[in-house]
Amino acid sequence: MSAVATVILANGDFPAPGTAARRLLDEAQRIVACDGAADALFALSSRIPDAIVGDLDSISAATRDAALAHGVEIVRVAEQETNDLAKAARLCRERSWWPPLILGAAGKREDHTIANLFLALDLGLEAVTDRARFAPVPGDGDWHSFAVAPGAAVSIFAPCPNTRVRSKGLEWPLDGVALGNLHCAALNRATSSTVSLASNRPVLACLNF
Repeated sequence: MSAVATVILANGDFPAPGTAARRLLDEAQRIVACDGAADALFALSSRIPDAIVGDLDSISAATRDAALAHGVEIVRVAEQETNDLAKAARLCRERSWWPPLILGAAGKREDHTIANLFLALDLGLEAVTDRARFAPVPGDGDWHSFAVAPGAAVSIFAPCPNTRVRSKGLEWPLDGVALGNLHCAALNRATSSTVSLASNRPVLACLNF
């Protein structure tokens, strides 16, 4: 994956050294950190975020002081109807920093992981973890292609019942059959260096490294 302009760093597992996620973080032109994720960024990386966004209930006083000393913009959004990832995405859209790539979406808490990944689908944004790339397919009926390693595990999650998905490059092809539940198209495998998907409703493709 090539470098991106803007990364949103969520407060899950911090990208590990040597992973694609860490390279994307290190090479990003701009970093928007979600609240407590700023603690990990200051502790584990030499990168300084361009903005820290959230309700600010997780960031430490030391990180806040360090951020202010570096001139980092700290944006407090007190409302509790959305999580910090949604708040950061809203800021990125308002600033025309779109589309951002999401890192740190998974880990620490399973409920946060699930919420973050399906929020990414709703936003039409990609998320990358140490182990996989989560790519939204918008449900417009067109083909969308993704680079993968041949033999890599591929899972497709369809949150809307009776979603129809077509595929190219999978060992067990999907030919437009209606998917009856969220998980029934999981645990497939790539047969080439490209997987192409088309669907009539949005789906989330998990492309394992």
